[in-house]
Amino acid sequence: MKTVISFILLSMFISADASAVEETEVTLTPYKCHIETPNGSNIALFLWDKALVVQEQSALLADYVPTISNERLIVKRVVECITEDKVFKDVLVRELDAQRTH
Repeated sequence: MKTVISFILLSMFISADASAVEETEVTLTPYKCHIETPNGSNIALFLWDKALVVQEQSALLADYVPTISNERLIVKRVVECITEDKVFKDVLVRELDAQRTH
């Protein structure tokens, strides 16, 4: 009887553990950010979890990031971060974004 109860408890633990793994899977979404650098406006590309966008965006300040101009530049200001399928508000940054190859 103890063996059966142990087996049932072990089975419940394993199935609970498996469902917890499924719930913690992260889906990364491509984002592009209009940033201000010492060299002027630029765009940086990222893959972020949608639930962490605000934290990820905040962490960019004073960090060196790769930009679409193939430079690693320090972020002085984050102007706008949007998903890859959206368009930037700033017309000049929109043109810069349109020039890159996807």
